[in-house]
Amino acid sequence: MKKIILIVDDDRLTLSTAQNLLADKYKVVAVNSAKQAYKYLDRHVPDLILLDINMPEISGFDFMKTLQADIHWRKIPVIFLTADRSSETEVECFRMRACDFITKPFEPQIMLSRINSTLELDGYRRDLQRRLDEKTREMERVTIQAIMTVANTVDAKDDYTKGHSMRVAAYSKILAQRLGWSEDEIQNIYYVAMLHDVGKIGVPDAVLNKPFRLTDVEFRLIKGHTIMGAEILKDFKMFPNVNVGAKYHHERYDGKGYPEGLKGESIPLVARVIGLVDSYDAMTSNRVYRRRLSDEFVMEELRKGKGTQWDPELVDILIQLIEEGALEQAWMPEDDLASPIFGSDKIFGAVMGNESIADASLDYLTGLLSKRKGEHDISTSLRMRGGCLLLIDLDGFKGINQQHGHLAGDYALKLTADVLREVCGKDTVCRTGGDEFLYYIEGLKNRDTAVEKVNEILETFARKQEEADILKETQLSIGISISGTDGKTYEELYRKADKALYYVKQNQELRYGFYRSTGVVRTPEQSKGDLEKVLDIIKNRQTYQGAFQVDYGEFEHIYEFVSHFSQRSNQKTQLLLFTLVSSDGSEIKLERMETAMQCMEQAICKSLRGVDVGTRYSSSQFLVVLVGTEKENIHVVTDRIVQNYFKLFGGKDITLTYDVANFNANEQ
Repeated sequence: MKKIILIVDDDRLTLSTAQNLLADKYKVVAVNSAKQAYKYLDRHVPDLILLDINMPEISGFDFMKTLQADIHWRKIPVIFLTADRSSETEVECFRMRACDFITKPFEPQIMLSRINSTLELDGYRRDLQRRLDEKTREMERVTIQAIMTVANTVDAKDDYTKGHSMRVAAYSKILAQRLGWSEDEIQNIYYVAMLHDVGKIGVPDAVLNKPFRLTDVEFRLIKGHTIMGAEILKDFKMFPNVNVGAKYHHERYDGKGYPEGLKGESIPLVARVIGLVDSYDAMTSNRVYRRRLSDEFVMEELRKGKGTQWDPELVDILIQLIEEGALEQAWMPEDDLASPIFGSDKIFGAVMGNESIADASLDYLTGLLSKRKGEHDISTSLRMRGGCLLLIDLDGFKGINQQHGHLAGDYALKLTADVLREVCGKDTVCRTGGDEFLYYIEGLKNRDTAVEKVNEILETFARKQEEADILKETQLSIGISISGTDGKTYEELYRKADKALYYVKQNQELRYGFYRSTGVVRTPEQSKGDLEKVLDIIKNRQTYQGAFQVDYGEFEHIYEFVSHFSQRSNQKTQLLLFTLVSSDGSEIKLERMETAMQCMEQAICKSLRGVDVGTRYSSSQFLVVLVGTEKENIHVVTDRIVQNYFKLFGGKDITLTYDVANFNANEQ
């Protein structure tokens, strides 16, 4: 793919000269005003902007200020274009955070050299940022696993508090969401709450598990866990207020709590939230001296302590959550929830023996082989005997995290790992990260045998779905590649399995598929049915998730745009689905199909107005929304798109068809 350069200049001669100079190497988009540039940037992100300084209405410097103020635009590299060779202008260009400037008239070699250097440096910057983000995420994962290990270690000291810290964290998160906190604040209190009882590490087990009334000395030991916890966490800087939650969660609203007797709103809000849900979990858990209390009794106790033991506003919200059943949904029964830290006789935490997580042979969450170990073993086996590679994706995993929280998502991953572990026997299974798993069968090169193994996995997963409700919101998609047929090395087979998986996810009726060297071509009849499906789902306000097996994030924005715009406007809204079709019905190579797809996208983008929107719908389809266009006038747009497509593509083996549907809010 050519890199995209956006040129913003009010001088048409400058635009034409720049286009002629750059068109061979780059995709050039030229606009003659800042306003037109804004419209383009609303839908696209170029790799570089060439920006004239002196323009009417909005100058280049003013336009640059807008770019720097927008989180999505500020990282786009900018080179200023100017006929002013003064040092003051040069200083101002760099003060505005431009990467470089080019003087007019252009010197071709200088212009190309500066553009190449800027794009190369931006590529290095992006790569460094990507690596930094990966390291940051890895550090966060290690830190979070360490936190979970500590929390489980604390809870394990008390026979009757299994999962207490995790539940308090989950309840605190829900209460913070109801209070309208930001995502960062919600995530922060989750981990602060997970560590609120860390000071109990210093309390003797005999005191924690004593079945009789505590003596004054023993009670002082218990109370001391707040001070000890704050001391342990005082230098832990990753999460704000982490020591505050540990120190003050036993303060009372009336000032009769400990350790400092703080009163009312002088108690940090984080501690007030954790203290309330800590008490709720204590009442609703089996204790050493009694069974769990009923919801009715708990709500009555909360009302009695409103304004004395707990913050009255928070009590009202918690009671409402109890009545809604929101807290029960947030936590699975203790017996059903396998610990993400402790499994069999091993601890999968921040460290395993002398190994770090990055070097560990087992995945910290599922207990399967780690990505590093799995890839090494598979690569070794492929060199010796060959085999079959299955790339397995847990569809619906993101929705579980969003609706039920990351702890539920972890549980779903562990259950999926259990399925693969049950089936694998001597096969190699590893988690590659996120919701993706690799399953390798050494020596297997027969497709029918591979299908038998896949069906065994799917059947075992279906049985597990009957046992665990959380899995009923998910499904497995599997891409298959076989050594010899699809390649010899691990890299080749993984790439082919990934393409096969993409094909499966593009076709709703499939659960698995082999790598195929040809593109996915829709027939005109299928294309018409696709558009009817889009229209039906939008009109009936159904969720697009699960209904469309596509990976294009932009579809969500199109969906929201269509469903909301049609309600606010009386203008006609037309949906167009453009589809690439084999001219003679033969199969199309993937590379050839992608070339045709790029040509179709360019043809469509050139023909759309500023108010129109569009996105890929599948590997051979593009969805367009035309605003304020009568159906009888659509042929003007479509004819232009078709003509541009054939000019760009040049071949006759893949033709372009389209279907039209009217979308009107009054018809819903």
